[in-house]
Amino acid sequence: MDIKGNVIGVNVAIQRGAENIGFALTSNTVKSIANSVQKHGEIIKPYLGVRYVQITESLKKKNSLTFDYGVLVRHGDTPEDLAVIPSSPADKAGIVENDIILEINGAKLEQGKSLVSIIREKQVGQTVQLKILHNGEEKVIEIKLEKALSGL
Repeated sequence: MDIKGNVIGVNVAIQRGAENIGFALTSNTVKSIANSVQKHGEIIKPYLGVRYVQITESLKKKNSLTFDYGVLVRHGDTPEDLAVIPSSPADKAGIVENDIILEINGAKLEQGKSLVSIIREKQVGQTVQLKILHNGEEKVIEIKLEKALSGL
């Protein structure tokens, strides 16, 4: 709770043997989950269908990237962890590994602005605009968000 008594989060885990370390979901996340279960009988979340790493100054320098913000679409740690999920909204829009997503709906993806947190605020079926760097060329594409598959 905040100082005014408003619920701002719900504890979901506590580290035993630690000095009052706990983990919580934001109240907005809990509301969204509860509304989804009430309306659909399950948790429904929108998704884009990419794996990525946030661009930092060191990543920019090490890889000679043009931008110091955005997210770099890249594969995961194993060969099965593809950069773009087949048949996902991102795949349908033509996003490929090594594309850089710079903005979503005009908001730069800078430190503190997580792509996943912005997507989670949207609704399944909603269309978002992404500004991307694809093969060295900046372009704006529209993507219709779909329901995340279980396990994503």
